[in-house]
Amino acid sequence: MNSTGKIRLLGLIAASSILATLPTSAGAATYVGQIIATGLDNPRGLAFGPDGTLYVAESGTFNPGGPVATGGEGPAAYGNSGAITSINNGVQTRVITGLPSLTSTASGSASGPQDVAFYNGTGYFLVGLGANPAVRGNELGADPGALGLASLYSFSGSAYTKVADLGSYEYSFDPDGGVPDSNPYHLVVGPEGLLVTDAGGNSLLNVTAAGAISTVATFPPANGAQAVPTGVSVGPDGAFYVGQLTGFPFVPGAADIFRIDPVTGTQTVFATGFTNITDIAWGGDGSLYVLQYADNGILSGSAGSIQKLNADGSHQLLYGGLDTPTGLEIGTDGAFYVSTFSPVPGAGQVMRIAEVVPEPATWAMLILGFGLVGGAMRRRPAAVVQA
Repeated sequence: MNSTGKIRLLGLIAASSILATLPTSAGAATYVGQIIATGLDNPRGLAFGPDGTLYVAESGTFNPGGPVATGGEGPAAYGNSGAITSINNGVQTRVITGLPSLTSTASGSASGPQDVAFYNGTGYFLVGLGANPAVRGNELGADPGALGLASLYSFSGSAYTKVADLGSYEYSFDPDGGVPDSNPYHLVVGPEGLLVTDAGGNSLLNVTAAGAISTVATFPPANGAQAVPTGVSVGPDGAFYVGQLTGFPFVPGAADIFRIDPVTGTQTVFATGFTNITDIAWGGDGSLYVLQYADNGILSGSAGSIQKLNADGSHQLLYGGLDTPTGLEIGTDGAFYVSTFSPVPGAGQVMRIAEVVPEPATWAMLILGFGLVGGAMRRRPAAVVQA
């Protein structure tokens, strides 16, 4: 082979190697995950503060010696092991501790601080429950702090104040008409306050800064399973979008995303075919991103993923292999932030998942490769078509 042929061959090899490592379209983009926080206790929802600090809700750890109530996962003990943690420039700090937590005595999975949001410059966090609100004063009544479960709080620094008792609202009004059950799960800023999904009460609530609660929507059972609304996000059109976990037996592909018109209250199914949704978020590109807890269903023990909802209603895998993810946030940097190992005390993590962008040197090599390929193609003899 002469020197010109060698150069052409090297150009072809270089170009093909570069093309194999670069994303060729949005669907083929490459994403890389980085762990930015570790050692968390049942980490759940995430939110960025006004200064760019990332906050994560920790539902807590084992509460030995606390009063016990029996819920959907068996006996659970009350304690004050919940927390709010900040992540800033690689520094991880528990800024608020001693928050209400109800933790399984067997597995350590907890209901406690569930999500964080910032509204008009003020921080808010949500505390879950996962039981009939009456247990707070009955089985758990030996500790007055249990009344802080199923509630919304505001916070500034390490100081916090109870704003609304969502458990009492569920117990008194029971919006979905079933047995009272409250588990406030996610919250997001809405046009008139904070929108809260109650996974136990199968409802979407609005809470004003003054603590007034109202029902926005309820979600009926389907195919014999509870709706279990989880993720909530306000779309580019101003409508409210809610994803569902679904209840037992957690059938794969049975989770929908609902759209609620904020003016008329009309509720429609916006997207279908998801599995065990735990959170949703609209991206700056106008696309809706969906966090699945377990791609093959909770009972399968499979890993979860981030899915992109395409304009035609189909789903596109963005990042998989996530272990029990619960919270999803999209930063101003375009990266995805996800809480993983969410039902585990002490092993929880937060991941930053970002698209890989080629370095300038890589682009230069790509252009060089294209040039060499082009030269080779121009000099290549015409193909002979045989009959």
